[in-house]
Amino acid sequence: MNPEDHIQNMLQVIIEKTQSIINDSRKQSFGSLEYFLEHVLVYRDKQQYMSNEWHIRTPRWLGEYGNTPEEEELLSDIYRLQAYIAEKLKGG
Repeated sequence: MNPEDHIQNMLQVIIEKTQSIINDSRKQSFGSLEYFLEHVLVYRDKQQYMSNEWHIRTPRWLGEYGNTPEEEELLSDIYRLQAYIAEKLKGG
């Protein structure tokens, strides 16, 4: 699989996990995951990872103490995607 297809697949997983957290009424995302999801959809659709504007802006609270296991997994996926982009597309 080429890097662009792999990035698209990784983004799709992030989108699906974000939607799952948003749709679970037992979880509290403070509305920021909805904003994050909109940002990631635009990021994917416009292939912004191919430009210098490749950073994904995550909600500040994501990754802090008290997150659910699903939120921690989502953050890990985001970090993994950013590392992959840096390595494969940005040479760094």
